[in-house]
Amino acid sequence: MTSGPMREEIPSERLAAAAAAVPRGRDSLLGFADAMDDFSQQAQTAPADVELHLVTFHLGAEEFGIPIETVREVVRVGDITRVPQAPPHVKGITNLRGRIVPIVSIKTRMGLPDTPLTARSRCVLVEVHGRLLGLLVDAVSSVVKVPSAAVAPPPEEIVTAATDYITGVARMGSRLIILLQLEKALLLDARGDS
Repeated sequence: MTSGPMREEIPSERLAAAAAAVPRGRDSLLGFADAMDDFSQQAQTAPADVELHLVTFHLGAEEFGIPIETVREVVRVGDITRVPQAPPHVKGITNLRGRIVPIVSIKTRMGLPDTPLTARSRCVLVEVHGRLLGLLVDAVSSVVKVPSAAVAPPPEEIVTAATDYITGVARMGSRLIILLQLEKALLLDARGDS
């Protein structure tokens, strides 16, 4: 007996359902072969569970996540120069290797109370609509992969016109990660408060 590669087990109930759909009679063998071919093609083209790649960070006691593709880098909070007449959520600007970057307090942008910077505070550099912005966060947690099946829509009670930037809640063991859409969280011009 030769040992070959392990074959993927096909759930017997799915196979039985495909076989039950085959008409009986003279052409049942050909119909069965066609049904098994269709079943095989569907099994091969079935989409795998999509994973979300997130950078997670803390704002107060809550953990938030944003898509990793929007994050350019995470840096320590450096000197921030306040800009007169800037909106309250814009803390100022910083010089990052010769590039002037606006620094935004995502907490105040989302209506959370502002807190002083600590040694764990970080600046998450993100690209939104082709612009580089720095987000002040209390701490950066990690980079995680979350199966899409672990993401639930946000509770209806918390989704309003002012909080439509919350796209879901991911469950990872005992952790709850609130997923943000940065375009809506930062660029709220439709509500006239950008």
